[in-house]
Amino acid sequence: MANARHVQRLYDRKASGYDAATSSQMLDALRSGLFARASGDVLELGVGTGATFAHYPGTLHSLTALDVSGEMLRRAQPKTLRLPFPVRLVQHDFQTLPFPAASFDTVTSSLGLCGIPDPARLFGEVRRVLRPGGQLLALEHVRPPHAWLGIAADGLDPLFERFVGCHANRRTPHLLREAGFTVDVLERRLVGILVALRATPTRAT
Repeated sequence: MANARHVQRLYDRKASGYDAATSSQMLDALRSGLFARASGDVLELGVGTGATFAHYPGTLHSLTALDVSGEMLRRAQPKTLRLPFPVRLVQHDFQTLPFPAASFDTVTSSLGLCGIPDPARLFGEVRRVLRPGGQLLALEHVRPPHAWLGIAADGLDPLFERFVGCHANRRTPHLLREAGFTVDVLERRLVGILVALRATPTRAT
């Protein structure tokens, strides 16, 4: 990730208050509905403090939880002890994934794809590590579909990148389709800004 050090420092600083600042019944409901679809060996990108852990089905074979921030992972670690499946925490920039091909049945992310500077590269990596028949499940904020809100998001994008570590105008469903995925948008909230989606590869890497 081109801005990995910036994002790492940003989220290391935010880690202590991150759970309180981002607690949301709406997000929890969306995560529960989406991550209930996860199965097999799962890779989560941008796991943060582990806010998603409670929303996975207990039948997973394993969960590999990856984040660029060591402080976030340190706070996620105690939550892994309550899970009925094995969890491995990995600190790494997830623009390039440090795993062999065909390692996972499901890749997940909750508000983690919007900070990647080269989405096509990441989505190629996601295809590479997915097994045949695998899926990507993602909860993301995207560029608003409303024209004026979209223009506002374009204007705010540099501030989002600097202070939040992500992009306000990322067209994630469109970028996934360009990268060779079939995309189903399962739910939209906040006038289309927040989407839950399922993507499956349609061609080989």
